[in-house]
Amino acid sequence: METQMLIDVWGLMKSYVSAKDKSIVAEKFVDIAMDNGVQDEELKDLIGHDDELDEAIRYNLDIEDEEDFEEI
Repeated sequence: METQMLIDVWGLMKSYVSAKDKSIVAEKFVDIAMDNGVQDEELKDLIGHDDELDEAIRYNLDIEDEEDFEEI
């Protein structure tokens, strides 16, 4: 799946989600992406575009902090 499309879809979705629910929706977004064949490398490419999405990706890929991400 194309990285830019995932960024665009997330941007559209998050505009309809309340601030308190964005983390939960980001988790579900990443879960659905992974269930539908989005590879870890593609998810890593999304890091840096949105804080809630970054957190969900790091959680799902077990990346503890930015230093760990840089080593990958």
